[in-house]
Amino acid sequence: MRCFAALLAALMLAAAPAAALAHAYLKSSDPAAGASVPASTSRLLLTFTEEVQPQFCAVTVADAMGMQAQTAKPAPVPGHADELTVPLHFEMGGKYTVKWDALSTDGHKTHGSFSFTVSG
Repeated sequence: MRCFAALLAALMLAAAPAAALAHAYLKSSDPAAGASVPASTSRLLLTFTEEVQPQFCAVTVADAMGMQAQTAKPAPVPGHADELTVPLHFEMGGKYTVKWDALSTDGHKTHGSFSFTVSG
């Protein structure tokens, strides 16, 4: 019986890190962090490590003066519950910072930021 209890405890401890990782972190983006893109770039695609609830997510894309480039709220990508797309329009070139807040389907909130450069 002690052996069974020890085995059960070890299994529970091994599963704990997986539960702690149950958050929607940013896995990739297009444009990517640090990228240089043309001013004709018309959308931002964010891919998360798990499914998100788009109605509770927020994304801003702004230049150094705070002028925002996103033209609408983030929207889900049909068939890809872990992705959001944001339409963009750039008035000028320069460095743009993306700030995102996400709520995963299991209720965990995450946030982050990254930058990319628009040429032109």
